Amino acid sequence: MEMWFGVEPLLSLLVLSLPVVWIIDWRFSSKSSSMNSSKYLSYFLLFLIILIVLQAVLGHLETPSHLHAVYWGISDSIFLAALNFSNGPEGRLLLIALFYWIYIIIRYKSTNLPVTICSLFLIPLIAIGASAGSFESVTESIVSPYAPTPTIYPLLVSLITGILLGEGMIRSIPLFSISKLTLLQTRSTIALWVSIAGIMYFADQISSLPPSGNVISLIFLISTTIVADILGGISESSPESNRETWPSLAFTVFCIGIVLLLIIMNFEGITLSGIGIMSIVAALGAQLPSLGFDTRNRSSHRGIILGASTGSCVLVIFSSLNEPSIFVLGLLFMLIPQCWNVIDRQFWKS
Repeated sequence: MEMWFGVEPLLSLLVLSLPVVWIIDWRFSSKSSSMNSSKYLSYFLLFLIILIVLQAVLGHLETPSHLHAVYWGISDSIFLAALNFSNGPEGRLLLIALFYWIYIIIRYKSTNLPVTICSLFLIPLIAIGASAGSFESVTESIVSPYAPTPTIYPLLVSLITGILLGEGMIRSIPLFSISKLTLLQTRSTIALWVSIAGIMYFADQISSLPPSGNVISLIFLISTTIVADILGGISESSPESNRETWPSLAFTVFCIGIVLLLIIMNFEGITLSGIGIMSIVAALGAQLPSLGFDTRNRSSHRGIILGASTGSCVLVIFSSLNEPSIFVLGLLFMLIPQCWNVIDRQFWKS
């Protein structure tokens, strides 16, 4: 079946539309504006994602219309065509984006949906993972003899992952602006993001194929960073955070520096320039309080982790970090905030 539009142009349109959507959302989301633009912007993005997925699935009907269909098979049934589409790594990412955005729209009860924050996950799911040439149009009608038999499990995994990501974002957004958090109010959110990180890290062989493997690594790092920030918010409520907290700040810098040194000594792929990028971005993250973005007691600590995670994501995009290094960094981000109170308490006792 012929596609109405090419998938690649639609992906490019969606990627180019995101900055425009953010600008409109910033302009009309202020309290002084009477126009609620978030509803229309969210439905606009939903329409584009549905159109992209529909066009991609149509490419798996009867004759292959793009390279993804050549690699992963075609069918005369729309349901089997959807399964063929979901079997491929890029198809899974697009389905995760679709289910994620549908869940965000349905689940978010506030009339003013934070489109800018919620749509950030669409960048790795679409821009990085699905625009690498897999949906370029083809003229051949021959399907690869290695195309696997479609199963429903990848489709179900995409559905579950999209729902988990949507629920994680909805639960986390209110926590970013709270100065002090408690374990009781955040334990379910922490467990949710840890589960997402586990699903991303233990992905199957097909999901780990490039470039979707980079997207999975990005989501893993983002999940561990959110957990680290929530744990840092919990540490704000402790008495130790009301005093001078430079010992725990020095401990954070020391741990990240030692781990980066161990990574460059034991794992291949990362270079001194990559270490420099992570160090520079981490140092910039520590300056967030002086810039007025975050003036909480341990905002410098959390800014360092945010900066190191951002630098790690940049290296992942350019394939400069391997899987063991990513796992070690993600684990480090979650462990460091749990030590801050202990470090500062021991310092003041001494």
